Amino acid sequence: MTTALVVIVLVCLAYLLFTTVVYVTLTVIGAFESFVRRHESWSADYETLGMSRFTIPVSIVVPAFNEERVIAATTRSMLDLDYPEHEVIVVNDGSSDGTLAALIEAFDLEPYQTFVRRVFPHNEVRAMYRSTAHPNLVVVDKVNGGKADALNAALNVARYRYVCGVDADTWFDRKALLKGMRLVVQDPARVIGVTSHMTTARKPEEAMAPPQGRRRIDLHPLMAYQHLDFLRAFFNNRTAWSRGNYMLCSPGAFAIWRRDVLEEVGGYSQTFTCEDIEVTFRIHEKYLREGRDYQILCLTDNVATTEGPDTVGKLVSQRERWQRVIAETVWHYRRMWFNRRYKSVGLVGAPFYLLTEVLAPAFEVLGLVALIGAIALGLFQPLTFVAMVAAVAFVNAALTASAIYFEDMQSRTYRKRDLLVLLLYAPLDFVVYRPIILWARLKGSWGFLRGDKSWNKFDRNVRAPA
Repeated sequence: MTTALVVIVLVCLAYLLFTTVVYVTLTVIGAFESFVRRHESWSADYETLGMSRFTIPVSIVVPAFNEERVIAATTRSMLDLDYPEHEVIVVNDGSSDGTLAALIEAFDLEPYQTFVRRVFPHNEVRAMYRSTAHPNLVVVDKVNGGKADALNAALNVARYRYVCGVDADTWFDRKALLKGMRLVVQDPARVIGVTSHMTTARKPEEAMAPPQGRRRIDLHPLMAYQHLDFLRAFFNNRTAWSRGNYMLCSPGAFAIWRRDVLEEVGGYSQTFTCEDIEVTFRIHEKYLREGRDYQILCLTDNVATTEGPDTVGKLVSQRERWQRVIAETVWHYRRMWFNRRYKSVGLVGAPFYLLTEVLAPAFEVLGLVALIGAIALGLFQPLTFVAMVAAVAFVNAALTASAIYFEDMQSRTYRKRDLLVLLLYAPLDFVVYRPIILWARLKGSWGFLRGDKSWNKFDRNVRAPA
């Protein structure tokens, strides 16, 4: 038993050291990428881009299911984007609440008929509406089929060469599309996909409201830790992935794609729990297998705030689903693992997901087993344990602090006092927030093994009556 325990401890320590080196390396690469993109953004002429007749039009596609509380406000934020030419296509995916009625009332919708080329498969469309007040708004009412199905229905209606998939609970900075499309306009042949940094709050409409001075961060403890999680994901990871062209997840809250690319891969898949990471993997696989030159980029501009779960139960439900789709996708595209044919995606990106996301819960459970075994065998050393926890918490806090610094350098959006509070939260992330995420990942891994495909949509956060 003692020998087995020693082996488990050594395996866990090796894994911990490996992941630490990986994350530190990614942070260094991400710092360089953030520096480059920051200076490009500062020198960009957004005014000219916003007024130019040559700026590429974009179709914003919005799947919506039971979003009565937020759909009118989020749609309005998309219509108000500072962009020369864009359309907004909202798909009511068989909602059982008043989502469609809210849209009809807010935007003076009236039914209309038009020919739609059915390129992407989806469930039956019951009706289509257009706004008398906003000519660039179209609403599609269809039989429920899930988010991927709704996105496919929107793609069939979309008129423009580039489409931007967004979530119905996300509020946007007015320059979101300008920031996202800036690099596309410079190289539309190679840049086939773009995403960017976003944050989370209980009430995104308040977080994205025109600020009096600097904006405030939602400092509710659960939201603050989610905010830090988002910062690490974008500034410590995805900016580095973008630099190496193995950016493997364009989040559904803001994902720009060239429409012909989505046509080539057959649109969004309805066989996976989520659509965003899977379609990114699928596009990489096709383009690399065919030896084509392309880029999928993640920028550092803060383009939006999405609604985050405000209770532990909602958070576990959301992250459990995220873990399932990561496991589903990484396993489905296992042919890319460590395969030189797929370049940086096969040698770095896919193995990263396998080792640090899919297998992470197993190593975390092994660590707990080692702890329980050490206590049972009388080998537990409290001082050593505390020192190890402190060391891990310190490294995690250092990575978090670097992400806070990179975001502040990029946007100068938030008040210093709010950033200071985030820094104070950071050291406790490992012992307060991480256990919740571990439980969610374990549930998600178990759900993947059982073949669970449920969406587990969390209820929208409570708001005061309008």
